[in-house]
Amino acid sequence: MGKITRIAGHIIEAKDLENAKMNSKVLIGKQKLIGEIIKLENKKAIIQAFEDTDGLKINDPITSVGTQITATLGPGLIGSIFDGLQRPLKDMDPFIEKGISKDPLNQKKTWTLKKIKDGKVNKGDIIAEVQETDNITHKIFATDTGTAKLKPGDYTVKDIFGTLKTKEKTIKLTMQTQWPVYTKRPFKEKYTPKSTLITGQRVIDTMFPIAKGGCAAIPGGFGCGKTITTQTIAKFADADIVIMALVGERGNECADVLSSFPDIKDKKTGKSIMERSIIIANTSNMPVSARISSIYLATTIGEYYRDMGLNVLLIADSTSRWAEAVREISGMLEEMPGDEGYPAYLASKITSFYERSGIVKTLNDKNGSLTIMGTVSPPGGDFSEPVVQATKSITRCFWALRSDLAYMRHYPAIDWIESYSHYTDDLKIKNDDNYDDWSELRDLLMSILQEEKELEKIVRLVGYEGLEDKDKFLLKVAELFRENFLQQNAFHTIDMYCTFDKQYEMLKIFAIYYEMGLIALEHDKELKDILDADLIENIAGMKFEKRDEFGALSRKIEETLLGKKDKIDLDDLLDKGE
Repeated sequence: MGKITRIAGHIIEAKDLENAKMNSKVLIGKQKLIGEIIKLENKKAIIQAFEDTDGLKINDPITSVGTQITATLGPGLIGSIFDGLQRPLKDMDPFIEKGISKDPLNQKKTWTLKKIKDGKVNKGDIIAEVQETDNITHKIFATDTGTAKLKPGDYTVKDIFGTLKTKEKTIKLTMQTQWPVYTKRPFKEKYTPKSTLITGQRVIDTMFPIAKGGCAAIPGGFGCGKTITTQTIAKFADADIVIMALVGERGNECADVLSSFPDIKDKKTGKSIMERSIIIANTSNMPVSARISSIYLATTIGEYYRDMGLNVLLIADSTSRWAEAVREISGMLEEMPGDEGYPAYLASKITSFYERSGIVKTLNDKNGSLTIMGTVSPPGGDFSEPVVQATKSITRCFWALRSDLAYMRHYPAIDWIESYSHYTDDLKIKNDDNYDDWSELRDLLMSILQEEKELEKIVRLVGYEGLEDKDKFLLKVAELFRENFLQQNAFHTIDMYCTFDKQYEMLKIFAIYYEMGLIALEHDKELKDILDADLIENIAGMKFEKRDEFGALSRKIEETLLGKKDKIDLDDLLDKGE
């Protein structure tokens, strides 16, 4: 036990803490506020408090727990809502008292444990399992190498269901375990991500896809739609587990997630989406330093389910609030500031978060992935600010949100010029026989969007009528593609989610229309006939239709633009276009 010698906001100085270690958890004052040691100087410990320090006094006691800040892991995490210290918010009063402590997992609920393996086991082996939800089987791991002896049955998370005898000691096994949040969970091998994470959002899946085990940044100014974009991805993404880390968000946005998610049905199972979700809610009026712990808590829980062979998606909204907390703590420590007051080690901090993503071979020889998406909220939408730049340097997917698109109700407001994905060359979908021309189709439509950008400059100089017919046609195709492919209606029962098969078929229709239109122009067909109102209306309405109706539309395009001729192969059209 030590004593407080100085209080500066959320930074506490203490003396007489014997055997204090970095990142050790401490209990501060008579109310036992939670904090951790972040710096040691001679016999003085610098402590970061995760709760409001009002009321603390000099010489108040500080107790070192002796362990790091840990995450409690076990069955019952799914469907839970925690704060940044993993206190279950459902079990707490609306106004959280300082120093309050609650068990993260329900200590009374019983689970039926099934034995998978005992006898000689290695660290990380799956030795037992319980049915956590209808669709998630929770795996119990061996915490060390040794000889395990298990007894199947009904247990609470704190009940002893067996023993694990190692060379040094005998460990009593419970379903509830602890893991330090700053320590990565081990694995055997890390792979290059090659499988697409389908989100149901066309601009993402087709134009700027992310791989399972990848990482993405979603930067945008105030009102650009970061929250609605991440919430939509959380609802529809092709992941087994979704973890929402609401880091320093406004209370009304957190409340929207907490109130709406239980009523949303998972498209795969028909069950509530909360049966595959975990929410960590740190609102903007909570202590700033608690944002730091919430990020690492969410990552540790994500790695835990990854080790079960599951595909986990972690969405952090917003990492800027976390970076601001790092800046504030750095200022209280009187460290030398870097760009815009952020500490010089900001990039290293951000990297330590995103680098925990990946697809791995686990210790029990399963393949699991942790995909990380983080929103960034630069002041004024300035992408040159330090947090955006540091995030951009580590993430391989960049979905830039534009304010003008958001104000035009273009959702998602992802800029198709500034955004990018470095996963497209690695994704196995390129080698899938069903989508063998996906890459060529995507590149064709992307080139149309880029040419549109250049033509807009010419239009401002010479006017629309000064363009050639082929350029006017390109502008129309680009407009059709932007408004009816890149844009989606989040409230339409069909258009809110788009399967990849449908995205691919829509992409083919746009390519066929563009290539056949160019051929028709070469054969002196009038532009007004190519821009047939009924045909354009049919193309525009694709997003509200089912996929099986696209074959008739393809034939209608061919007959309208080229007449009833022999069927033209799409590959030939693409070759001609090149």
